[in-house]
Formats: sequence, C-alpha cells, structure tokens
Amino acid sequence: MAALAKTLKDGAPLEQVITLRNRLVRERERLDDLLAQVEVLLRKVPGTLSASIPASTREGKAARPSPLDQVKAVVTATADLRETNGNLSALRIAKLFGVTVSQLARWLGRSKQALSKTPDADSLQEALTYFERVARMRLVTENDAQFRKWLRVPKDILGNQSPLNLLAKGEWQIVADYVDDALTGAPT
Repeated sequence: MAALAKTLKDGAPLEQVITLRNRLVRERERLDDLLAQVEVLLRKVPGTLSASIPASTREGKAARPSPLDQVKAVVTATADLRETNGNLSALRIAKLFGVTVSQLARWLGRSKQALSKTPDADSLQEALTYFERVARMRLVTENDAQFRKWLRVPKDILGNQSPLNLLAKGEWQIVADYVDDALTGAPT
C-alpha cells in the first residue's frame, strides 16, 4: 500500500490513471448515445420493447436491467403476454403460469376484482416485468405445457425449490435472474 501511495505521489502513474479515467468517461458517454439511438429505433418497431424496463418491485427494490431486454427474439417470445396498448396482462400471465387470477392477485398484493377489472393497469407493470422475464424460458421449452412443468420442478440452484414456489413467496428477482443466466449461459 505504501508503494502505491509513493508511486501515485510521484505523479506519472497518477496522470496515466486520470487519462484512462477520462477516456472511460468519454467511451461511456459514446455508448450511452448509441443506446439512446437504439431505444428510439426499437420504439418505432411494432412488437418490440424499449430498453427502458421498470426499475422497482412492490418492495421498492431496484430491479437490475436484463441484457436480454433488447434481444428481439427474447422480446418476441413474450409478446403474447401484452395487450395491444403494450402493457403486460396479468390475466395472460396467470393463464401461462397455470395459476388462478386469485393466486396471482395475492402475489401482487392486489384483489382478484382489481386484477380482473384492469389486468393491464400501469401500476402492475413493474411487478409483471419479472413474470415476463421468467416467461422467456419458453425459448427453450417445447410448448407452454412444458414451460408450466419447468415452473413446478425443484431446481438445485434455487435451494431445491421450484421457480413457481419462489414466485409465490415474492422472490421474483431471484427467478428472473436465474432465467436470464440460464438463457445467456452466464454462470450462476
């Protein structure tokens, strides 16, 4: 540690660190600009989503954006869960996941009546995004019945619990991240 302090005190390496940092900042700004351009284009294409995904859950925790949010094939795989206005439908999600509207309403902290009346309410979208991410697993299952079976089978990596069981407990982020990792081949 003392050697690092002395090296930085001498000046040359500190100047290099500052130069590299400035280059990284410029590169980040360039990438942010490119991402903004992609988002504008994605908004113009029917059936795709913007890269902007709601960033909080019902507990107020920030959701990590998924790198899969911009992959057209992945987004298309869950397009049937959306209404024509682009919002996710709680009724369609309940049907796909093989749960009752009452069950999903409890998980979301809503009444069955409220969920049935406006299943695509803006106030539901943040929470339903996690279910959409989990539904992306349909990319590797043969059909919706296989997807529902996958939901019910305990997984070692999930503490020998099924994804559906964790969803019922409100562990949406864990299951959604597991699916993202499984689809991208990321180590878990």
